[in-house]
Amino acid sequence: MDTSEYVSRGHVDEELCILEVQVTPKAKENKIVGFQGEVLKVRVTEPPEKGKANEAVVSLLAKALGIPKRDVTLVSGESSRKKKLMIPKKVQEKLHVWRS
Repeated sequence: MDTSEYVSRGHVDEELCILEVQVTPKAKENKIVGFQGEVLKVRVTEPPEKGKANEAVVSLLAKALGIPKRDVTLVSGESSRKKKLMIPKKVQEKLHVWRS
């Protein structure tokens, strides 16, 4: 099963979870702004061209969560500002720092 089927069925196993992210590309700085509801707002300096902004989002989140980039997977929203990323559930508690 590919990752799009995995997400569309709402399947999240005991080791993975889905993080919804709204991205602002071409920002002045790379920054995790915080949650608005259940969506994490992120700004990246890269333009939305050839996957550059997506790579920047993955790098930023991986660094902030203290995990390898390979553990952050874009599962939907490749060409959209609204994205779904799959991350290890073990780092889910680290997300609370961006909640208001």
